[in-house]
Parts: sequence; structure tokens; C-alpha cells
Amino acid sequence: MPSEQADGGTRPFTFHNTVCDMDMDSTLDLDMMDLRWHRIRDNEDAYDSSQAHWIAALQGRVPLLPTADIALRTMLISEGIYLSDRLGREVTAEEAIASSQSTAVQV
Repeated sequence: MPSEQADGGTRPFTFHNTVCDMDMDSTLDLDMMDLRWHRIRDNEDAYDSSQAHWIAALQGRVPLLPTADIALRTMLISEGIYLSDRLGREVTAEEAIASSQSTAVQV
């Protein structure tokens, strides 16, 4: 999102890149992009906040995000990083799951 300036205005989001050895500076209007997405995508408002998503899921407009599964996978990735450090080598996902201290069951 655009960042706020001291005078209360917003500074536009800018993107700097090199394309075919030419410098390119772009300015994105994120407010217009958000408005456009809300107009052309079904149920885009369901993803504006976790509360809006919960209500839209209860209304049957969108599927409920699998937040518990996402949290479990994130924890397993963290455990895999620690296991890799302890063993001094890369580890597989299966090794991380097998050595996990978690009592959660991955489905």
C-alpha cells in the first residue's frame, strides 16, 4: 500500500527495474488496482480481512482457508530448518515430519 507522508498524503508505490538493459521506473496506483479487483473478481471483498473472510465463509460464498494446516506446515518448515542446522545437512520433508515433537497430525 502507499506509505503515508508527514503531511497526511500518500506516496505512490514505485517499482524500479531493468528491462533489456534499459532502466524502467513505474508508479502503481494501488487504490485503483484494489478497486478494479473488487469490481471484476467475485467475492473479492471476502479477502479484505480475516473477519470479512470468516463471514463470507459462513455465508457459503468462499471456502474457509485451512489456517490450521497452514500453521502446521509452517511449524514443520521451522522444525526442518532447526533439524538441518543440527545435522549439518539438507533434510527432506519426511525427515522433518518424522523428527517433529508435535502431537498434531498432518492430513
